Amino acid sequence: MLLVDVGNSRIKWMSCERGHFRAHGQASHGAENWTVIATRLWGSLERPTRVLIVNVAGAEAGAGLSDWVWKTWGIKAEFAVSTAAACGIRNAYAEPERLGADRWVAMIGAWAFTRQNCTVVDCGTAVTIDALAADGRHLGGVIIPGMRLMREALYRQTRQIPPEDGKTRLFGQSTRDGVWGGAAYAVAAAIDGITARMEIVAGVGPRLLTGGDAGTVLPFLQGAYQLEPDLIFQGLRVIAGPDQWG
Repeated sequence: MLLVDVGNSRIKWMSCERGHFRAHGQASHGAENWTVIATRLWGSLERPTRVLIVNVAGAEAGAGLSDWVWKTWGIKAEFAVSTAAACGIRNAYAEPERLGADRWVAMIGAWAFTRQNCTVVDCGTAVTIDALAADGRHLGGVIIPGMRLMREALYRQTRQIPPEDGKTRLFGQSTRDGVWGGAAYAVAAAIDGITARMEIVAGVGPRLLTGGDAGTVLPFLQGAYQLEPDLIFQGLRVIAGPDQWG
């Protein structure tokens, strides 16, 4: 089974056999068309039995990948969508389908192995923080810009801050280091503060950290977090059904 996470900036994939994760890979996506990307990532893979995709990159991405999967393997790709309830959790949104599918799948993955109140922090282009109660209720969440978006906002909206690579330092001694340090510490402080407030309502539980930038932001966090880089893939595996758990 091929599991695919199509984010705003990156596409990540993992193969799953009898409940165990096997091969994996990722790539940034941008100007290339989806046929080229899919061929580069999966052209040498054996034909899977199923392809499950969570996609937040838009309809064009979904259509392009689905078309490649059908033409190459003769398989109809399955897309995860947010619903009112699934796999033990209940959606807080009045319009469930408007919750980002990646957030929904990550929460399904979190619930599958915690079975307790927890917060799910997904660090990508945007940072999302969602709270789950002990009975599986999604209490809601927040969305803030990720580190790259914060930096890019400064580059666009100021005249004297050029887009330059910098080092993440608390005491930046150049403008570029000030921008990079400011973005990292701002995101980290937001995550620490918001998860602490959520725990007042949801109770004490694990703080699960996932997403492409999770490892980058982790050293700047003051709270205790459980790094789960494969949380969305765990969620997709749960959605696929009990036969995928070995």
